[in-house]
Amino acid sequence: MGSSGASVEAVFFGTTTVYLSDGASGILIDGFLSRPSLLRVAPDLGRITRALSRAGVTLLDALFVSHSHYDHAMDAPEVVKHLGGRLFGSESTLNMGRGAGLAEESMTCIADGDEHRIGAFTVRVLAGVHSPDNRFPGTIEEPLVPPVRASSYRDGGCLSFLINHPGGSLLIHPSANFVPGKFDGLDVDVLYLAIGALGVQPQRFQSDYWRHVVEATRPGLIVPIHWDNFFVSLDRRLRPLPAIFDRFAVTKAFLDRKSEETRIPVRFPEPFEVIRPFAR
Repeated sequence: MGSSGASVEAVFFGTTTVYLSDGASGILIDGFLSRPSLLRVAPDLGRITRALSRAGVTLLDALFVSHSHYDHAMDAPEVVKHLGGRLFGSESTLNMGRGAGLAEESMTCIADGDEHRIGAFTVRVLAGVHSPDNRFPGTIEEPLVPPVRASSYRDGGCLSFLINHPGGSLLIHPSANFVPGKFDGLDVDVLYLAIGALGVQPQRFQSDYWRHVVEATRPGLIVPIHWDNFFVSLDRRLRPLPAIFDRFAVTKAFLDRKSEETRIPVRFPEPFEVIRPFAR
């Protein structure tokens, strides 16, 4: 493939795990394919390899982790071990890599403002904050070897990723919170927008979130992420988080109203569906 916008393909794996490729380079944002119950939190190599195979993912140059909670990062080291490439993340994420036996030379610690060139892609790191009511704050201070409790996966700091390509630009924003002014002027073609637990936040928060993330970046398309029940296997249809965690219908109504007001289309992807985010 060349480097035109039509050549860039994106595959969604549920939660915040998104694969991007232009045929010459492959990037994965986050790595959560096992989707275990909370009883035993550990990567499932069978589920990981089946999901990657089903999506036809054989090329991986870089895996960027937004934060080190298990539903974002748990499988990332195993994906790198399986496909190759380099693991990019916080020191907490690197401690997950160390626990999985990744070599130091295959990992890079990243921080706010860093830029990394991956083939024709440029990935810019933007620090942020976790969505409200962060259950497992803090850092992972030493190599983490699963199986462990879900609470062992401390967030280690939250990151978003601005990804530029000759074909277009997209922002992957994996946690439903905002830093005022952080994204001002970033104009992107596509916004992958986390909406997890947005439905249980006050209306004022929802409006501020839209203003500081969506209005600031002026996307041509919104792709909601982190809305699905991540205790359900990818072998089954995606469904929203249970009411104990979120009120998906409230968020959906909010997005529908805002989409109609602003004429920004909202597209919920199916898992394993290949979309061309920059195709006109």
